[in-house]
Amino acid sequence: MGQRMTSFKTIFGIDLRSLALFRIGLAILIMVDLISRARDLEAFYTDEGVLTRSASMGYASDFRWSIYWASGSEWFVVLLFIVAFLVAFLLLIGFRSRLMAFISWIFLLSIMNRNAVLGAGGDSLLTVMCFWAILLPIGARFSIDSALNRRYQTEPNAEPTSHNYFSVVSVGALLQVMYLYFFTSILKTGDEWRVTMDAAYYAVHLDQMATIFGIWIRDFPALLTFGTYFVWYLEIVAIFLVFSPVYHVPLRLFILALLVAMHTTFFLALHIVLFPFIDFMSLSLLIPGICWSWVARINDRAKRKDVTIFFDEDCGFCKKTCLILRSFLLPESVKILPAQKNPDIYPIMERENSWVLRDHKGGLHTHWNAVQYLFRISILFRPIGTVMGLKPVLKAGNRLYGWIANNRATMGQITERFLPYREVKEQATWFENGLGLSTLYIVTYYNIAGIPQWNIKYPKHVSAIAQTLRLDQRWDMFAPYPFKFSQMPVIEGKTRGGEIVDVYRMTFDKPIRTYPKLLSADFKNYRWRKYLGRISSTKNTKVLSGYGNYLCRQWNKDPDVAKDKQLAIFSIKFNRLRNMPNYQEPVPSTISVWTHWCFKEFAIK
Repeated sequence: MGQRMTSFKTIFGIDLRSLALFRIGLAILIMVDLISRARDLEAFYTDEGVLTRSASMGYASDFRWSIYWASGSEWFVVLLFIVAFLVAFLLLIGFRSRLMAFISWIFLLSIMNRNAVLGAGGDSLLTVMCFWAILLPIGARFSIDSALNRRYQTEPNAEPTSHNYFSVVSVGALLQVMYLYFFTSILKTGDEWRVTMDAAYYAVHLDQMATIFGIWIRDFPALLTFGTYFVWYLEIVAIFLVFSPVYHVPLRLFILALLVAMHTTFFLALHIVLFPFIDFMSLSLLIPGICWSWVARINDRAKRKDVTIFFDEDCGFCKKTCLILRSFLLPESVKILPAQKNPDIYPIMERENSWVLRDHKGGLHTHWNAVQYLFRISILFRPIGTVMGLKPVLKAGNRLYGWIANNRATMGQITERFLPYREVKEQATWFENGLGLSTLYIVTYYNIAGIPQWNIKYPKHVSAIAQTLRLDQRWDMFAPYPFKFSQMPVIEGKTRGGEIVDVYRMTFDKPIRTYPKLLSADFKNYRWRKYLGRISSTKNTKVLSGYGNYLCRQWNKDPDVAKDKQLAIFSIKFNRLRNMPNYQEPVPSTISVWTHWCFKEFAIK
């Protein structure tokens, strides 16, 4: 029984270093996501955009909520974006990691709920994984939290703890990662996935999504057929092989490599932007400890592991700085010692008014040079170390170091207040395990009930909790089959003076109705393509009128425009090409979605 439990713990445990990588990936993706959303901040998240707050609340279900509903002003949304970015940065460096994950999760679900028309699978996965991060010890390694662990307060060279983390939470988080693949394979019920095996053919023929590589690969039908087999069967078996008790590590690494290859191909062939990287972030939880042992062997070269750092014993700020530098730049085995207890080092510290670093050859480094040396011997941060060694940077760095050295007492007071030693819990409490079990129950039930052919209804408590916490999920990418039509928006308008204009491109030219060579480049960005795709299929009049009002405002916002040049009325249509099997000629069609007038006198009677 003990051996079985050990095996189970190995399979469903997470290495704390993998958790650190997961935290870093999560934080970077949140920051990149915010930057990408900021380009269309006014259009998508303010009352001057395509969806007012009242329309947003009406579009959302009863259990949704958002801090973005507090105000529709642009300044307020900008403020929330800035705060969210700063919180994500603190998550990146591992300062109060779980608290920052909690705040980031609130921002993520809030921005999703503010404009649910934009919702995509990647957004859901990012939010769900951020929720799991709240329950995991994501700051136990490679972080400020781990550097200032309370056990280092009295003994900075305390023995490192075990890297393995096992709990109900780790079981739930790992299953959540693999649910994405398992349930999407079950939802892929179309003949394109199971009979004709041409799902990949249809996917790369979606002109609005296809990249140049995706268009090129269309000419290889055998490769597309293989790709369909590869994706569907890999998604089916991945969950079983990743958690296999037999040949566990080789099988896990093999499946991880295949999944990375699959997502890389998706990224190259289709404009899906962050989704593959969000998947990579999630999959990082599955990296076994042996991989980090391999990395450690590479990193633990003599010039890194034989470094010794000496600090002023009377300076608490100095000690904390050394602990933080070790956490990010050096192996855990590197010694941090008080200079006062070394008769050879102490006089140097006193004379130079500086910490002292002894390298693997016995050479001594002080001031900014010591900081630069640590960065230079770090594989990850070596480029920064090179820049730090440039003469102008070196000169400025020494001045900065001198100022800090002369103000150590003040810096000590600041760090005592804002960077105190804290206990870093590396094992789950009963409460956390209870939350993990409840979360696993919710997401499992939600995924099972989301399979139409199983005809299972969502219990009210599952639906309410899942939607409130944004744990609701449906992994139906290209399911039950890929879309079979490409489409481009055609928004033809008429000015007060009767001139026909292209409202989509905001020009006085006549609308373009023929497909460009690369349709995906015709969209402003990924989110606009997603939004317009929803516009083409929605029947929600608030969403349609919201987009119409936005276009009116954008065209007519210049007070100096001549009255006869003002946009009066326009129609939103989509030119479609229905993709046919076996490279047959696509069938064109046009759908009319909405007619909108900017002034009442042009309303259709």
